[in-house]
Amino acid sequence: MIKNGIIVGLAILAIFLFLFKSPTKVITNTKVDTIITHQTFTKYTKGDKIPFKVLDTVYQKVHDTTQIIQEFNEFIVYRDSINQDSNLYVIQDTVHQNKIIGRSFDAKIQKKTIVITNTIQPKSKAGLYLGFRSDISRDYTKVEHNISLHLKTRHKGLFSVGYGMSGYSVGYSFKF
Repeated sequence: MIKNGIIVGLAILAIFLFLFKSPTKVITNTKVDTIITHQTFTKYTKGDKIPFKVLDTVYQKVHDTTQIIQEFNEFIVYRDSINQDSNLYVIQDTVHQNKIIGRSFDAKIQKKTIVITNTIQPKSKAGLYLGFRSDISRDYTKVEHNISLHLKTRHKGLFSVGYGMSGYSVGYSFKF
């Protein structure tokens, strides 16, 4: 009678622990990666489509006529570049006979993309297990068979209630 009362009490305790469990805690792992992509952009425009402004300022430099004619007939390239946040912008003008012959624009752009990955893993849940066990004595003359009910808790614990040929068994195990 007392044995049956203990078994019923342990079964009620196991059901109580299984039904009134604590809420699931979620473990979140966050991983941040930066991806850099390179892009190159080039645009060329002919000189007749480029707006210009005539300067009416006279510079006081002494030049020889042959030097002025030589500079007038040369192709001169003016290049301007801007570096900003590891991006490079280059404007290049070609001038001949005081006219802009061509203009090119080059851009080397680095795009940075930040990727955030969240991995959500729920904490392990409680579980109910049914098990069988057989024990053999040291002299191999006696074999005992047991049946047991195990309740795994969320907090690394294992309750067990069993019945076998030698009687009832109650146990608790924990993971460390």
